[in-house]
Amino acid sequence: MTATVSGPVPGGAGPSSVQEGLPRSVHAWYGTGAVAIGVFNTVPGLLLLIYLTDTLAVGPAVAGAVVFLPKLVDLLVSPSIGVWSDRTRSRWGPRRPWMLAGALTMPVLFAGMFAGPPLEGNAAAAYVGLVFLAAALASSMFSVPYTAMPGEITGDYHERSTFNTWRTAFVGLALMLGGALAPVLQGAPDDELTGYRAMGIAMGAVVLLSMLGAFSGTRSAPRPSHPHRGEGLFAQLRVALLHRHFRVLFPANLLMATASGTMVAGVPYVTANVMGEPAYTSILMVCVLVPLMAAAPVWRRASLQLDKRGAAACSALVFVAGALGLMCLPLWGVPGAVVSSVLIGVGLSGTMLLPGSMLADCMATGDDGRRQGGVLSGLWTSGEAMAQSVGTGLLSLCLAVSGYVESGAGEVVEQTDTALRGILLGSTLLPATVMLMCLVPLAFYHLTERDTRTARAVRRISGSGGATGAGAGCAAR
Repeated sequence: MTATVSGPVPGGAGPSSVQEGLPRSVHAWYGTGAVAIGVFNTVPGLLLLIYLTDTLAVGPAVAGAVVFLPKLVDLLVSPSIGVWSDRTRSRWGPRRPWMLAGALTMPVLFAGMFAGPPLEGNAAAAYVGLVFLAAALASSMFSVPYTAMPGEITGDYHERSTFNTWRTAFVGLALMLGGALAPVLQGAPDDELTGYRAMGIAMGAVVLLSMLGAFSGTRSAPRPSHPHRGEGLFAQLRVALLHRHFRVLFPANLLMATASGTMVAGVPYVTANVMGEPAYTSILMVCVLVPLMAAAPVWRRASLQLDKRGAAACSALVFVAGALGLMCLPLWGVPGAVVSSVLIGVGLSGTMLLPGSMLADCMATGDDGRRQGGVLSGLWTSGEAMAQSVGTGLLSLCLAVSGYVESGAGEVVEQTDTALRGILLGSTLLPATVMLMCLVPLAFYHLTERDTRTARAVRRISGSGGATGAGAGCAAR
C-alpha cells in the first residue's frame, strides 16, 4: 500500500516520498496543539476529583467513577476516529478537518464541566460525568489525528524526536497553565463555585487558541493520502495490536501515564491535608513543570546516546526517585518536597517526550508495509487518557479505603490520621510502583533507527515501482 503526498515535494522525489527537513515553524506550531491536550488532561486530573469530593459533596468512590468511565467510553470510540481520519479525503489532508472539529467543540464542553447548575451529590456527579464524556470525545477528534501527524509528515527518525521535543515543551507550558495557574484562578474568588467557573472559562479559551494554532500552523506540512482500506475497525485493530513494536510500547506508555495521573491527582490533597496549605499546590507544580520543560532537550540528546528505549527507562527511574522522596515529606518538609518535585519533573519530561517519538517510529514501520497511523494514534491517545483516569481512580480508591470524608463548598472537615496516610501513600508510593512496572514491557521494545530506515527504503522502492509488477502488487494491498 503506498502513500501519496499532496502539494510539492522537494528534490523531485516520487509521490510516495515525504518531505524532510520541515521548517522550524511547522515544528513549533505543531507543538502548540499539545497545550490543549495537556490542559484537558491536567486540569481534570488535578482538580476534577477534588472539585467533586470537596465542593459538590460527591463520595470518593462515585467521584472516581465519574473521572474514569468517560475515558473508558473514549477508549472504545477513539480507534474509530482514527480509522475515519485515515479514510478522510479533503484539500486539508486527512487529519486537519478532524482537528478543526475538535477545536470548535471541546473548549465549550471543557468550560461546561465546571459551570454546571447548583447541584450536589449524585445529581452533580451525573451532570459532570455526561459533560466530561462529551468533552473527552471532542478532545479525541483533535488529539487522535494530531498524534498521527509526526509519523506521516517526516520520514526522519530523529526529526520525529524534534517534533516531540517541541511537543513536550508545550506540554510543560500546558501543565504550567493547568497545574499552577488553574488552581490560582480557582482560588481567587471567595466563592468556590465562582472560582471553578471562572477557571473553566479561562482554560477553555486557552484550549481554543492552542487547537486553532496547531490547525493553522501545520497547513504547509505534507498531506499524505492513503488508499482506502476495506477492512473493518476490528480487523485493523488486530493488525495494529500484532505490530511487534507497538504491542510492547503501548502497555509501557499506559503504565507511565497511570503513574503520572495518580501523582497529579494527589497533589492538591497532599498540599491541603498533609502540608496544611492549599497554596502549595501551585508552588509544587511550578517545581515540577519548569524542570519538565528544561529537560526536554536533554532527554532528546540522551536518546542519541542511549537510543530512545534506554533514555525512556532512565527517565522512569528519575521519576521514581522523586516520588519516593516526596513520600518522606513529613520528615524533611517543604525543602525536601521542592527537591523531590524537581526530580519528578525531570523524569516526567522523558516519559512524555520519548514514548511519543517511539510511537511515530512504530507508525512508520508497520509489519505488513501498510500505514496504520489513525488506528495506532486512536489507541494511543484514548489509552493514555484512560490510563491517567485510572491513576485518578486508584487515588480515589485509596481515599475511600482510608476513610477520607467528602465535603460541600465552604465546609471544613478534619481528616483522620489513617486518611492522611492514605493520601500520602496513594500520591507517592503507588505512582512510583506503577512507574517501575513500565520497565518490564519496555525491555522488549527493540525498534531502532536502522529499522526505520529499512522500512522507509522499502516504501520508496514500492512507490517508485509504477507499472512494475512489484509496485502494482504493493499498491493493491
